[in-house]
Amino acid sequence: MSPDPGKSDPASPDPEGADRGRSNLERRYRALLRVLPAWYRQEREEEMVDTFLADRTDGLDLEYGWPGWGEVGATVGLAVRVRFGARRPAGAVVRLVALTGLLAQLVAGAQSWTVSALSALSATPGFSSWSPWEQQRWWYDPLTVVAFAAFAALVSGRRAVGRVVAGLLGVAGLVPVLSAMEVGFLPWLTVLWQLPVWATVAAVLLGFHREAPPVPRLWWATVPVGLLAGVVSVLFILELSVVTMLVAWLIAAVAAVVVVVRPWTARVPTATDPTATDR
Repeated sequence: MSPDPGKSDPASPDPEGADRGRSNLERRYRALLRVLPAWYRQEREEEMVDTFLADRTDGLDLEYGWPGWGEVGATVGLAVRVRFGARRPAGAVVRLVALTGLLAQLVAGAQSWTVSALSALSATPGFSSWSPWEQQRWWYDPLTVVAFAAFAALVSGRRAVGRVVAGLLGVAGLVPVLSAMEVGFLPWLTVLWQLPVWATVAAVLLGFHREAPPVPRLWWATVPVGLLAGVVSVLFILELSVVTMLVAWLIAAVAAVVVVVRPWTARVPTATDPTATDR
């Protein structure tokens, strides 16, 4: 006999019933834990909620209280470490994007220096003093120095320093935006130019947490390769543009793949390989 559709099956889970006996504070803690992956919550959620609530027994606190800022920060930090950990593919991709982005800033700096030198030697300067790209070029020198400092810190294993310097790089990217607005240029052009910088900073902050794996020293070799390629890429161009910015990223990506990633060197396990694992 089929069950009455108007009645609930007593054997089926009742999430509303389970939630009914929880305090508002517990519900808020469980909502906070949703920043963690589902598989992690399945293993640790009850233990973490019990720990959070252990010292919060006051009735008013249970009804009107909220997770503390320290608990929020610790939980978000844990979520970043779990989602972008050493063994997680997402973490490897984010760290690759971060280092490639910093390298692209160095390549763009080399392009800017080369264009400046060629413009100074040319009878016809490549930039108008009011060109929107000129507003970007004057800011490339300090941005390049900051980007190199962040890159060097990360490759040297100083993750905390690298994250701080990368944060400064992101803040520094606001300067040309404000400058463009002050002289009357459309700010979206400058924002478009700075988007790769902010994306790089976000990747650094997400990927290089305290449990991130060491950066291969081969990344040092990408710097001279990228700088030389950046110089060559603008030898016959007297201006910067969106195209040169894309070329800088392309150069950085190719340098990262050729020098560091080298997918063609990956060893494929064979049936006779003692390190191969049975599936």
